[in-house]
Amino acid sequence: MKLFMLLKDIDVLSIHGDVHIDIKGITVNSKTVCPGSLFVALKGIHTDGSLYINEAVQRGAVAVVTEKLPSVMKNQTTFVLVKDARETAARLAAAFYDYPAKSLNLIGITGTNGKTTVSYLMASILKQAGREPGIIGTIRYQCGEKTLPAPLTTPDSCELQRLLRKMKDYGVTDVVMEVSSHALVYKRVWGCVFNAAIFTNLSRDHLDFHSSMEDYFEAKKQLFVKYLSSKGVAIINRDDKWGKKLITSPLPRLVTYGLSSQADVFPKDTHLSLDGIETVVYTPAGRLRVKSSLIGKPNLYNLLAAIAAGVALEIPLPVIKTGLETVTSICGRLERFKGNGIEVIIDYAHTPDALEQVLKTLRPFCQGRLITVFGCGGDRDKGKRPLMGKIASELSDLVIITNDNPRSEPSRQIIQDIEMGINKDKAYCIVPDRRQAIAWAIKHAQKGDMIVIAGKGHEDYQIVGDKRYHFSDREEVLKILKVRS
Repeated sequence: MKLFMLLKDIDVLSIHGDVHIDIKGITVNSKTVCPGSLFVALKGIHTDGSLYINEAVQRGAVAVVTEKLPSVMKNQTTFVLVKDARETAARLAAAFYDYPAKSLNLIGITGTNGKTTVSYLMASILKQAGREPGIIGTIRYQCGEKTLPAPLTTPDSCELQRLLRKMKDYGVTDVVMEVSSHALVYKRVWGCVFNAAIFTNLSRDHLDFHSSMEDYFEAKKQLFVKYLSSKGVAIINRDDKWGKKLITSPLPRLVTYGLSSQADVFPKDTHLSLDGIETVVYTPAGRLRVKSSLIGKPNLYNLLAAIAAGVALEIPLPVIKTGLETVTSICGRLERFKGNGIEVIIDYAHTPDALEQVLKTLRPFCQGRLITVFGCGGDRDKGKRPLMGKIASELSDLVIITNDNPRSEPSRQIIQDIEMGINKDKAYCIVPDRRQAIAWAIKHAQKGDMIVIAGKGHEDYQIVGDKRYHFSDREEVLKILKVRS
């Protein structure tokens, strides 16, 4: 596509160079620039894309979009000055890939916890309805039968539009997308109009990025007031205090879910066990009996969210039921492993609320000791560390503090921050090496004990410094349980 065609709907401040050049690709990452690319320089929290313009040009960028022109501009490169590079990147990418979102049914899911589980439940329901769903989220990007790694919950705008184009070409009809607060603040989903938007809940997270919980909420709110179609539907958890606040926003259509009959979708006669959830769900379309192998109250809410969305999208109840019951487990989400008289549960819980919910969910099913292995990530919200230490020690019989992704922070400092919240009257120990911590917990567990390994869930890496090493809680658990047996 010619550059001038891409720029026709862009608010350009000035252009330096030839606008009739061919653009063969578009990216915001200088390392993915190929000959003929257009590079958009974005300013982030830790770095500024304008610092990488020379690298992009050396790699073959023929055009650069930036909010700050370099002092020296290469003659063979066209420079475009704009006021808002982030929105411009999204606009350019949507145009370059011929607006793929317009022909896809987009379902967005936002909130602190539950997004991934709800996305897989929704995809399963859509599949049973004869649709061809794609998934964009934390664990992976699912494009038809092809699975792609997911470096970000919601990819940058250029990668997102490329992915949507690929999905459309592969015959995908519906895209279930986890929409993070970062993505909304950074305008990654500009150009996407959602036909349904689901709000799961809001609790403390990302306060290293957001100035307050109110700021965090306002970011999430954008999905409903800015990106939801005028004919779309908002599916909101009315039991959550932030959900109640969101309900007061101007919304085109609203369906609520919760545990009481005040919600549009609610359960009765619910039975929770380690084998799963059995409940009867009342909806505007009728009553639905559900038997799911997912565990606990958090997953009851996830099931209700998916049912509410299915009903709002006019999917028949029997199809919704089959879709829900087809999902037997989700990687790293209250994922259960059994071995020689003990239970091991792996969960992605990395916030105070998520950890509390997981431990409260599992406590009634624990016949022996409840043992919690967890750490906190480095270079992230430090305030949650003592809170998670307090929650773990008060709700567990034994806590093992270990590393998560320390990144550039000394692991000793992170562990000390966690330890500040620990109830010193409760049993705890420190095993910094995560592999050793998991091994110690399993080897010393007694019959009837339940071990919760929290924080990393599906992740198969650990970030130490600026390097990423292969590490999987799931692999370690399976290996050590095999030895134990």
